Amino acid sequence: MKQIAIVIALCVGAWFFFVGGRKLDEAMVRDYYRKDAHAVYSRDAEAICKQLSRKAVIESKVTAMGRTLETTQNRDEACDTVKENIELFRTVGDRMGGILTIEYDYHIDSIEVATDRKSATVTGTSVLKMGESVLQYKSSFTQRLERELGQMRLVHSNGVTVVRMGGAGAMSQSDFFRK
Repeated sequence: MKQIAIVIALCVGAWFFFVGGRKLDEAMVRDYYRKDAHAVYSRDAEAICKQLSRKAVIESKVTAMGRTLETTQNRDEACDTVKENIELFRTVGDRMGGILTIEYDYHIDSIEVATDRKSATVTGTSVLKMGESVLQYKSSFTQRLERELGQMRLVHSNGVTVVRMGGAGAMSQSDFFRK
């Protein structure tokens, strides 16, 4: 009987910690973006994907070479895109004669924590550069984060990105986007 009570207490404690307990705050939101930046610098697609909710919806508008592509992706599709981009960084680096450095910077313009403290809406900008100016992604975003199983997860993102390529010896933009 004592063992059953201990198991129930552990289950209630785990539920409280992972589901009903800690509410999110601004510090948790900022920590989410620090972890995201670390994953980008590390070129760790799995870590980036772990930050996406299972119910994630990623809406994006990407402009490259004067063309704009609008997409809506679920978690799996977004993870595939992240993996493709990480591979693209490797390919561009190889074509440039070695591994190029990645610079990533983000700026949070605002964080609005919901009154129930279970979600937050974040607006901001980010710039990802590879090899100074070989490859640049400049983005502005509005994202909604929620706590899910004790972790901060991205649930919805709406972003606009401009992609630029340049630099001596770099692939031309038409080569870059050719599959």
